[in-house]
Amino acid sequence: MSDDDRMRSLAYLREPFAEHQIGKLPKPYKKDSPKGNCRECGGYHGLPAMHLDYVGHAALTDRFLEVDPEWSWEPLALDQNGLPAFDGNGGLWIRLTICGVTRLGYGDAEGKRGGNAVKEAIGDALRNAGMRFGAALDLWHKGDLRDAQGEQEPPAPTVDVDALLESMAGAEDLGYLRKLWGDNADQLGDRYSEVSAFVRARRAQLEQTEQQTLT
Repeated sequence: MSDDDRMRSLAYLREPFAEHQIGKLPKPYKKDSPKGNCRECGGYHGLPAMHLDYVGHAALTDRFLEVDPEWSWEPLALDQNGLPAFDGNGGLWIRLTICGVTRLGYGDAEGKRGGNAVKEAIGDALRNAGMRFGAALDLWHKGDLRDAQGEQEPPAPTVDVDALLESMAGAEDLGYLRKLWGDNADQLGDRYSEVSAFVRARRAQLEQTEQQTLT
């Protein structure tokens, strides 16, 4: 494959996914939220919940195959049995190779166990590594990644606090920030602590309202 062909193929990874390929990932505001049928995504999970747009394993694999039928991934390390080694947090580091280019990715199953958790961690790692190639990057970044001329812009270290509060209110912790903002979370700077304070205050307000309702 020539350098020009490689660049064109890798550029296609960044093309937006079709609407029918984008799913809704529910994130209940509280771990012990009562479960119910969700009108937004049609699933059965804790309510109320925020929903994050995401591209599933099948759609992502289809894109990889379109770009490079010989794409591959491998774990960064193997255990004593020759199987992919998971770290102390239950996460998996991988190398994803597309068109001869290799980049790292990390995935986990958020504390779950069993065979399905392993598959979930692999899928999460592939999405994370795929993002390093630009696949579904627009879903990780809530702003506009390109200007009017189509040129890539550097991520702006700013936060729409009101919008963030609306989506984050009642969350158990600020871990969702990193899920929501990806790599840009490290660039929020002083605003990160500001957002943290706002979220804590909002959570306290919601808990107080809930207690008043119960009494």
